[in-house]
Amino acid sequence: MKTKHHQYLQATVLAGALLLSAPATRAEETNLWSFDVVPYLWVANLDLTTSLPSVPSAAKSAAGSDFDTRISGGAMIAAEARYRSVGLWVDFAWLQLDTEGTRPGPLYSGVDLKSDFFHTTAALTYRLPLEGKFHVDLLAGARIWHVNEDLEFHSGLLPGFKTSGDTTWADPIIGADLRYDISKRWFVTTKGNVGGFGVSSSLAYEVFAGVGFRITDWCSTTLGYRYLYEKYDQDNFKFDLKAQGFLLGVGFHF
Repeated sequence: MKTKHHQYLQATVLAGALLLSAPATRAEETNLWSFDVVPYLWVANLDLTTSLPSVPSAAKSAAGSDFDTRISGGAMIAAEARYRSVGLWVDFAWLQLDTEGTRPGPLYSGVDLKSDFFHTTAALTYRLPLEGKFHVDLLAGARIWHVNEDLEFHSGLLPGFKTSGDTTWADPIIGADLRYDISKRWFVTTKGNVGGFGVSSSLAYEVFAGVGFRITDWCSTTLGYRYLYEKYDQDNFKFDLKAQGFLLGVGFHF
């Protein structure tokens, strides 16, 4: 079965943490360790195409093409611990979607799909020894995805049935985090990474760009736009995700 969803992720339910920018001014000369956590709200448009194996051909043709998707759960958290110029960045995200076929056809009275997506990114970071207002962090690591989908066809002219599929894959990633201090309070930032390289996914990347304001030395806020893409197709399991939208984050820096 192949489904394609277009759904807005509501900021009130998708709340978590993502390290979007390094930030507030700290006395780094006297404090060699630093920690950053940035909770955020993301209002994004989701374009998802999935294909499950082991679905009868009759069910594939009867599934229909119109689907109503809603978010039933979501959580994200990311953090970075840094010692001098070297750091460890970890990002964990989980999202659960419930999808209902609105016009399944006469063979089945209804089609329900529950999808769970987990992805975790772990990367080493290195801050280039630059002077002035421009800051650059390089990163290299790996991203792990786990996708689980439970599909149920409700009985109509044909008897109902259930099927499920899940898979896990990992890919190397490389990226960079750039920031320019416009003033003592204001800064612009962009962060991106790319992965896949044919190891598991054929292609994977994400980009964020925004403007930030330092409220205090330990707190800042960032408003920007994020785009995320992931494409995986192996062993009859297909996963093609595009998500993009505005993001508002509040950063805590220790």
